[in-house]
Amino acid sequence: MQNFLIQLPRNLKRLLLISIDVISIWIAFWLALMIRLDDFFWIKDGYTLTKASPDQLYNTFLIITSVTIPILILFRLYRSITRYISIETYIKILQATLISVLISTLIIYYINHPIPKSALLLYFIILTVFMFISRFMAKSYLLSRTKLFRKKILIFGLDQPSIHLANILKNDHEVKPVGFISNNNIDKKTTVSELPVYMSYDIENIVKKKNIHEILIIPTESPTELSNIINSLESCEAKLRKVPNINLVAKGNIKINDFKKIDIEDLLGRDSVKPDPYLLKSCVEKKIVMITGAGGSIGSELSRQIINLKPKKIILVELSEFFLYEIDNELNDINKKENMDVTIKSYLGSVTDQDFVQSIFEYDNIDTVYHAAAYKHVPLVEHNPISAIKTNIIGTNILAQHAYKTNVENFVLISSDKAVRPTNIMGATKRFTEIILQALQDVVEDLPTKKCRTKFCMVRFGNVLDTSGSVVPLFKKQIEKGGPVTVTDARVIRYFMTIKEAAELVIQAGSLSKGGDVFLLEMGEPVSILELAKKIIKLSGHEIKTPEKPDVGIEIVFTGLRAGEKLYEELLIGDNVNKTVHPYIMSSNEEKLSYDEILEFITKFDKLSLMTPLDEVHKILYQSVKGYIPYKDNVVDIASTKK
Repeated sequence: MQNFLIQLPRNLKRLLLISIDVISIWIAFWLALMIRLDDFFWIKDGYTLTKASPDQLYNTFLIITSVTIPILILFRLYRSITRYISIETYIKILQATLISVLISTLIIYYINHPIPKSALLLYFIILTVFMFISRFMAKSYLLSRTKLFRKKILIFGLDQPSIHLANILKNDHEVKPVGFISNNNIDKKTTVSELPVYMSYDIENIVKKKNIHEILIIPTESPTELSNIINSLESCEAKLRKVPNINLVAKGNIKINDFKKIDIEDLLGRDSVKPDPYLLKSCVEKKIVMITGAGGSIGSELSRQIINLKPKKIILVELSEFFLYEIDNELNDINKKENMDVTIKSYLGSVTDQDFVQSIFEYDNIDTVYHAAAYKHVPLVEHNPISAIKTNIIGTNILAQHAYKTNVENFVLISSDKAVRPTNIMGATKRFTEIILQALQDVVEDLPTKKCRTKFCMVRFGNVLDTSGSVVPLFKKQIEKGGPVTVTDARVIRYFMTIKEAAELVIQAGSLSKGGDVFLLEMGEPVSILELAKKIIKLSGHEIKTPEKPDVGIEIVFTGLRAGEKLYEELLIGDNVNKTVHPYIMSSNEEKLSYDEILEFITKFDKLSLMTPLDEVHKILYQSVKGYIPYKDNVVDIASTKK
């Protein structure tokens, strides 16, 4: 019966509720008249107390019904879902019945029907009670079955949004709030909104004792505070979820489906770095912008952000047909949806193709280049060094030369923290691309200003969350398969940044550049990869397999450092660090080679082929990149080289 009522069409539900209200109105008025008479009577016999005839009584019943039902409709009481009615609904009922009784009284006395005023007052009280009871009973009946299966939840915090959220969820048929969590000892053993308050230090025991399924968190303005909250709840077995938009709580429109899992970005332990709006627009707005590797993780995010900065034209360059198709479609959808007038041109090809690159630069009068095309996966590059050298080094040189020849204003290279004292081929190729741009910048500065104005700069990233090759998607995939989660070494630490931060850093770098600069972002403290793996397992709703619990949870397996991998990464080669106008973006000018030396090495790199022995490849990289040492098996702890 419950399912039948719940699944009825909305209009039939309203009609049923109106019918119940009509019956309630008639019974309430009849009871009010009998209480005033202090005796039972039938309407067909008339009302002996005031000599009201049966016709007058029937007429009065019709009046109060005709007045009350439209007012209830006007107060939108038939649009409320009965299972989810709250205190606001009962307040509306009180207001509606009061207004309807006042209007009915005026009409009754205007037409001189002998109905006692005291009976009308009794009618107001009885009708209000009847309507309260009918809604409460309907709600209780419809929820009685689902209450048995509601998941128990706790809500972190005692601020107004948290309390409001608890009151809303009391009426939810999927979850049941059973209390709040507080960090403040003052709140110990107190109750708020009829729910107990528990201390965060005792949360592990509370979760087990009360069989808590989830803990809900309303994010604060500070991501650091959110990270601290998550860390304080890490030991408990309940799932953690957050409210994505506090405005939903304020409006009372929140549903259980609106809650989201804790994102890996929430675990960074620092506030996200806010961009400078001027720096974002300076090299993009009303300009022709070229993005290489536009279909990749960084390139596609760059493309999305750049189109919203209203360039004159976006030129997408991508080797993969599928990825180019995807980002081209996405940008055109944004262009259409936002009613923009940005020209989008997509080129399918490789940055190593001299004729292909030349045709783009000659056809389009490019203002800014963001060069994201590269091979960056360390183990793959170790086994495919020639492909990496051709793309990362030769490709970058081709692009930079044409940018220089066509007088492009800004050229921004996306580099890597692995370029600092590289222990792998990917890092060495990235470092050499940096040196190419630094040498070209020296050439530009030796020319008259009117002849060339190009500013070359580069951006060094830490690890970017949720990009291809990042550990985060790998961990998630391993967890979905039931494990194990693989960590190379328990001591490995890395700097992390969000993909949004990475793209904003790249865009702003062009505006900050004076020429030849290396830019990097202040990313706080490095993160332990082992601890990151543990948190992702926990946030996925799983336990970690331990010797004490060998048959439960996800196992973490240590695989050993991969070819060319360091225990920790660095962002700077020297100590020559300068502040910029952005408080969290730093710049550095580092050692470089002359342009003639660069050309000599480019010639050597260009002659390499798949038949070239690996030792020869290592030798040229060693000669061209200071600090690159290809250790045996290319596995090295960089810390040991500093001793």
